[in-house]
Amino acid sequence: MSTQLFESKPTGIVRVSGEDALPYLQSQLTIDFRKLPIHGTRLGLRLSRKGRVLFGAQVIREAEEEYILVCRDTRPSDVIERLEENVVADEVEFSQEEGSWKEWVLHHPNSLNEVYSLTGLDPVSNGSARPLENGWAYIDTQLPPHCLTLLTCGDTQPSWAESVTTASPTNLEVLRLQAGIFRAGLEIGEDEFPQEGGLEKEAVDFDKGCYLGQEVMARIHAMGKVRNSAVAVQGTMPVPSSLPVGILDNGKKVGKLKTQFALDDGQGWIGAAILHEKALPSFSENGLTLENSSSTIHPLNR
Repeated sequence: MSTQLFESKPTGIVRVSGEDALPYLQSQLTIDFRKLPIHGTRLGLRLSRKGRVLFGAQVIREAEEEYILVCRDTRPSDVIERLEENVVADEVEFSQEEGSWKEWVLHHPNSLNEVYSLTGLDPVSNGSARPLENGWAYIDTQLPPHCLTLLTCGDTQPSWAESVTTASPTNLEVLRLQAGIFRAGLEIGEDEFPQEGGLEKEAVDFDKGCYLGQEVMARIHAMGKVRNSAVAVQGTMPVPSSLPVGILDNGKKVGKLKTQFALDDGQGWIGAAILHEKALPSFSENGLTLENSSSTIHPLNR
């Protein structure tokens, strides 16, 4: 199988700037901004004081006092509102980047070498954002292995785009969920801890100073686990269009379905659910039912 191209548009781009940008973001998000070099990138989370995920963003440090936050699943106005909540006398500004932004995700099943050959780019290391003439290239940890993301502004199509197969966005969701990756702000949101979707591995630094939700993160880290976890699921019968939907085990609510993506062949759907640990054996053996429905969900084939 050769390289596939997935095209999408981020919900928005937020710019954070000013002489207090670093210390302020340090107090608001879960990653250690002191360790993020210029042209470095990481997934960062904004938590509630109770440790739930309010939003996630791909953070790129553009310059000494300039950061951009790539918001895939949260409106930039909501991100800015959250970030402005605790500004007192800080010299920091937030603004939405204008223009037509687009994400080009290139995926190869085995290696990125073909991707680099196709695009003419030198290899990009994890945690590094390569400046482009009209954007950035980086490895996004919220995507499956062997993916390269090119974030560009403008309507010009890259010259290499015509020589690569454009795939359905659902195919990328299948690859992501098969890899056990759950999206911050979408599947792991305002009711979930980062640990319920494994986000603490990439997006939480436990040795940094105080930030919103830090006490809860430290407590969970010391305990070693949470009771609920995200799982990749599949089903055949349609479910209500309004999510989340409750999940039942012998009539008892044990979780909720957070996302659903219809498969292109019309033979069902895949998605992500949050389940209590006690329901996992039943889920693996016989599947679980959706609330107010006869539809059954099963583990996603890997």
